[in-house]
Amino acid sequence: MENNTVAVEKFVAFKEEGRVLTATIRMTKFDEELQTDVLMLDFDGVLAYVPRDEFDIRPVTNSFVPFVGRKIRVLVKDVREDGLVICSRKLVLENKRAELLERMVAGETFKARIKTFTKFGAYVQVEGISFLLQNKYFAEDYTTISEVKNVGDEIEIKLLRVTPNGNLFAEAVEKHKSDTVVNLDMFERDQVVIGTIRNIKPFGVFVCIAPNLDALCPVPEDAEIDMAMKVQFRITKVDKEEGKVRGKILRVLPEEQEEEIL
Repeated sequence: MENNTVAVEKFVAFKEEGRVLTATIRMTKFDEELQTDVLMLDFDGVLAYVPRDEFDIRPVTNSFVPFVGRKIRVLVKDVREDGLVICSRKLVLENKRAELLERMVAGETFKARIKTFTKFGAYVQVEGISFLLQNKYFAEDYTTISEVKNVGDEIEIKLLRVTPNGNLFAEAVEKHKSDTVVNLDMFERDQVVIGTIRNIKPFGVFVCIAPNLDALCPVPEDAEIDMAMKVQFRITKVDKEEGKVRGKILRVLPEEQEEEIL
């Protein structure tokens, strides 16, 4: 183990040159002096902290416990007089983000991994940087990402836009298109079917009642609705020439309803 003073001076040099360091997270705790949760790293006897606000580009509110034992890449942000080294994963991500955007603006595409689904699409990551991929920029039809992909699957993406507040939006390089052919012969007036709310507009609600078939209905006055909700839908009109179905929402179905009929 190096003399502590010499070791600390080495980290001052790492800060100045912007060297990315890799370490294993040894512990997480609430630090009374910093008044925040920290991840503790040990660089051969030199203590280093990653405060909560230096962990990610976006605010992180969940527990740090799952990260203990995992490796982390950081930059040295500060070296205090008492020898404590303050590190930042956030700075690493910001640098990676800037590099990634520069390459994507130039037209480069990347394989992104699906991290989680939302009502409007999915959050995908490229080298730790998150993008929102909306359903309408994933498929040519009404297919949602969650219908054909799983968390952990990869999608090739390109940059769509960057919002003023820094959110990143992506677009699939190759748009998904369902091979399902809509057959309106199976639908008739007064049928009640299960559907999923796809879109809510001032003039009405689009409810998916079959692959590639969204039916239009009025916004219900007696029920609160949201995207991706499952509903009971009564068909009031089937226009086979126009390929359109109209109807009304009867009720919103509870989430994960698996009630058995006895």
